Amino acid sequence: MTLLVWNILFLLDQFGEEYVNHFLSTFSTKMEKDNQIIDLNPDIEEFLKCNAVQFAKERKSITYLVGDADSGTLLGYFTLTHKVIEINAAGLSNTSVRRIERHSRINPETNSYLVSAFLIAQFGKNYNVDERIRLSGDDLMSFCKRELNEIRYRIGGSVIYLDCEADARLIRFYQDQQKFTLFGERISDNDGKRYLQYMKFL
Repeated sequence: MTLLVWNILFLLDQFGEEYVNHFLSTFSTKMEKDNQIIDLNPDIEEFLKCNAVQFAKERKSITYLVGDADSGTLLGYFTLTHKVIEINAAGLSNTSVRRIERHSRINPETNSYLVSAFLIAQFGKNYNVDERIRLSGDDLMSFCKRELNEIRYRIGGSVIYLDCEADARLIRFYQDQQKFTLFGERISDNDGKRYLQYMKFL
């Protein structure tokens, strides 16, 4: 198995939108467990199939597809963009403050920093593949960080930002396994769900 990361814009340029949409259609967040079909994150699947191409064409965000070049199998994806975030200084370690202050200055009125960050807007693996070749979340994040380090090398920057639903499985992955730091939360205007806000330094 030869794992590669494809920028969706590259695939669009090389093969066209019809091919790319067919490739994306093989992705699913549904898995079978105890003879039941569980959809782990329908929003992740919906974004890839309904928005990823258009968002990339409009340069709102760029989706990166991870796959096996030998079989042409889509194994996972992540979507990157940039966003200005507000981080409250309360609770930040001295080390984090020193690193943030390389890129931002504190607003004494709000006791917070406005930071330009790399946003991991979407992140998911394909469950519509044989379990033996299914990508782990850790491996997918490694590919994501590699792309971010390439971008950082070209334009600078050091803060990664993401938010996720307040779900125990996701908290374990981002906070415990990937060592992201929780710095806030928000309530979505669209669905009313509670989302946790995480950051990490490259």
